Amino acid sequence: MNRRSSVLALLLAAAPHGVRAQQGAAIDSMALRGHTWFLSHDLLEGRDTGSRGAELAARYLAAAAEALGLRGAAGDGSFFQLVPLVEAVIDTVGTRLVVTDSTGTLTARTPADFIPNGGTTATLVDFAGGLAWVGGASDVLAHPERLPPLRGHVVIMSGVFGADGAAADTLAARGATGAIELVGDDGVYELYARSRGPRRLYVAEPGVRSSFVPALPAVIARAALVRRLLPSLADDDALARPFLIPGRRVQVTIRTRTRSVPGRNVAAILTGADAARRGEFVAFTAHYDHLGIGSPNARGDSIYNGFSDNAAGCAMLLAIAQALAVRRPARSALFLFFTGEERGLLGSDFFAARPLVPPDSIVGVINLDAGAPPGPPVRWHIAGGDRSSLGQLALDVARQQGWDAQTRPPSPNTDYFPFLRIGVPAVFLVPAPGAYGALTADSSNTLRRRWDHYHDVADEWAPDFPFSGLVRYADFALRLGLALGAGPRPQMVR
Repeated sequence: MNRRSSVLALLLAAAPHGVRAQQGAAIDSMALRGHTWFLSHDLLEGRDTGSRGAELAARYLAAAAEALGLRGAAGDGSFFQLVPLVEAVIDTVGTRLVVTDSTGTLTARTPADFIPNGGTTATLVDFAGGLAWVGGASDVLAHPERLPPLRGHVVIMSGVFGADGAAADTLAARGATGAIELVGDDGVYELYARSRGPRRLYVAEPGVRSSFVPALPAVIARAALVRRLLPSLADDDALARPFLIPGRRVQVTIRTRTRSVPGRNVAAILTGADAARRGEFVAFTAHYDHLGIGSPNARGDSIYNGFSDNAAGCAMLLAIAQALAVRRPARSALFLFFTGEERGLLGSDFFAARPLVPPDSIVGVINLDAGAPPGPPVRWHIAGGDRSSLGQLALDVARQQGWDAQTRPPSPNTDYFPFLRIGVPAVFLVPAPGAYGALTADSSNTLRRRWDHYHDVADEWAPDFPFSGLVRYADFALRLGLALGAGPRPQMVR
């Protein structure tokens, strides 16, 4: 790790310029361009967890961190935390969903009709039973008293568990054997199917709790299958309350092929300027994995390059580290690049269970994973900001710049969530809908249509992408990190 490539050295040696966060600290837009170019290059083959491309990305991030003067955070002094994983590939021949009713039997196949949702040893299992409609996960949590007896039943629900994963525990406690999740029209279903792909990965070590995958086995169903599962209803209001569905039964059979897969988190430390507080850490987090290689599109492109999701987040962390190296805060900065986020928060869950620094030494977490805005945001959502006083600090920093900001409840949709689960203040900075700075709403929407290719092979680096929005995004995180690095320690509020 002592030798730097000439390309990397040129990228990191660029003179800082761009939006200035505080005197002596700035976000370098050229660094953002250079890092995103490499991390989303075809050479990395979409950075799928456990792949050669992901390994290249991890080594690039470690080399970039070392070039900036950061040190490895692992116990052996390296930049790598090994994350042992298991890959389960769905057997499309043996995996099926069979519906039986008075009209006969229908056999559904994956991925055409349904897909197993997130995978663990507890959820990639067969399940069967009669059917019951329970509404959405939030309905289950809000009105558990409305649930019918569910012992031996498979529940049908609107949407996925998401932030309301506790609903799975409620349903399991009532005797449910599994869940069928209805996610909307074919377009929404296809997005889930592409994102999940044929592989499911989970942490091999016992005792590492998943923040993303509820303990109840679940599959996601296409809309056409829904019409066979649910009775014909004259009025949608009938779905407002849970009910049993008589005369229908479902059997879900899951078959997989498994193997061990190596994964690694990249972790680096910039030592704080105050000897009395450098044992405390401001953590900046982003995931470096993406979806790998899929089926070719109409142009023959099959690589999910993941420029916006989340090469952009990794580039912002490196640019923030570059800025902080110029003006170090009192507290140390911990930069965490996680593996396996797209596969279910694998790297961040593992870190939360096997932290490289004591959890109580992390004063706050700032997560970046909301894409690359093509214009400077002036409105923000602070996800998880209602769980700690770090949310109020983020609001204050935003409003000092004249930006609008609102807190939002946390959701297990990215890597800040495992930290909240173990009691560490954490926020996810998200550019909110609306016009970008100095642009009209129409112009802003035009930019979004041009550049927003979430979870698509078209999400790739382009020389004409407007990086001003990404500079603004990184600048917000930098400002918040500087305030957190010098100010009072945030507290959890509930």
